[in-house]
Amino acid sequence: MDLTGEEPKKEETPPEVAAPPPTPVKTATDATPTAAKKTDAPAVERDTTQDDRVKSVQRKLYTKRGRFELAPAFIINVNDAYYTKLGGAIRAAFYPHDSLAISVRFSLMQTTPTDDVSTAKRNLFSRIFFSVPVWSLMGDLEWSPLYGKVAFFNSILHLDGYLIGGGGVVSTETSAVALPGAPPQSDGSPAAPRGVNPAFDLGVGLRFVVKDFIAVNVALINTSYVDTPTGTTKGVTQNLMLINAGISIFFPFKSTYKEAE
Repeated sequence: MDLTGEEPKKEETPPEVAAPPPTPVKTATDATPTAAKKTDAPAVERDTTQDDRVKSVQRKLYTKRGRFELAPAFIINVNDAYYTKLGGAIRAAFYPHDSLAISVRFSLMQTTPTDDVSTAKRNLFSRIFFSVPVWSLMGDLEWSPLYGKVAFFNSILHLDGYLIGGGGVVSTETSAVALPGAPPQSDGSPAAPRGVNPAFDLGVGLRFVVKDFIAVNVALINTSYVDTPTGTTKGVTQNLMLINAGISIFFPFKSTYKEAE
């Protein structure tokens, strides 16, 4: 059998698989535009966002811890239609804590009748027994639970609200005289004078801070005491409600406990 006419079969080779293209390598030159985009942002805007952001809790303009306060004030009563009491007061305080103060207040006042006194005597034929306070000396504790801000003529004022209470003495017109009918003393001298009257006070106030060392101070303080007015032997409870308006000066002038804003 002759097989010379058949051609041998050729072995089929598998198709070549194309190799994946090489991954381009980014050079420093190619990265330049991206870096430029990041640095093209204005530096001022970035600094403002980081440094001048609004804090949820703002720090105080001033602190009182470890400082002394000297507060002169003008005083006038608001709860007596017949007699006006006006004068001056001076208050000294020390702050062991920013919201707590220990203070001493001395007040000197004068009593003058109003037009209602003559009207009551003329029309009602009445006789008014009234207390005439001359001076008072009070020791108080002050608690400041409130701190805030108010807008005033395009300016921001920081305000400090406080409660005040304590005790002391009030000297009146009758403190230097003896009670009518009082017996003389054992040595034969006249009866001893009545002396000063124990008192206690309670009030509220606001401080409007102008600078770290100075503030405008307004307070409403009621002082209660028992006095025996001239012309009577009966003791009567007196409520002396006074507006105190003045300034507060803090020493040292700059708070040593103030934190940076």
